Amino acid sequence: MLPSFAANGFLPLGRYSVSLNEAESLLVSAPEFQGSTTRRPLWDGFLAYLERFLVLEDRYADALGDLALVHRVWIGGSFVSTKPDPGNIDTTLLIDTRAERAVRGRPGSKWLTTAFQSRDSMKRKFGVSPVRVGYQPVSHVFRPEHMTLEERTYFMQRGVWDDWWQRCRLPDQTDRSPSEKSAAPARGYLEVRL
Repeated sequence: MLPSFAANGFLPLGRYSVSLNEAESLLVSAPEFQGSTTRRPLWDGFLAYLERFLVLEDRYADALGDLALVHRVWIGGSFVSTKPDPGNIDTTLLIDTRAERAVRGRPGSKWLTTAFQSRDSMKRKFGVSPVRVGYQPVSHVFRPEHMTLEERTYFMQRGVWDDWWQRCRLPDQTDRSPSEKSAAPARGYLEVRL
């Protein structure tokens, strides 16, 4: 079941796992957004952005085996609110580092770098403000002393962005950067399964 927006215009606290179609239903096609002039074009740009990863997956299916380049996509910010006309789609892509290694150096794989090199460039071209987290499947989550540096980095980055997407910027602050006052979770976000 899809989550509903709360009275404050945000999803209730937490991360909600949805399919790509469910995300579109909630954030673009819902009746409350029929008058939006930005949601459909932003969503189409988001799909075009993701398509570049899917093309690489198709092209190198033999090298990837059962792996997907994009493990999950987190969508947060004003696009996951009742704001009628958000300016972009803020997103975190969890890129499977095993799949990334299997594709690196092959024709077209430069996209794996370009996709995250300049958020401003991606925002202009696709309407997406992306952040990359290198996904690592970790079997020994309760034994951090056994984790590799790459695994520890993954957990740290995952925690940072999970924390960030549940924060709200405080409207009365002149400096809108993260602060102790804005640290308490105040909204939910979506985890999209491709």
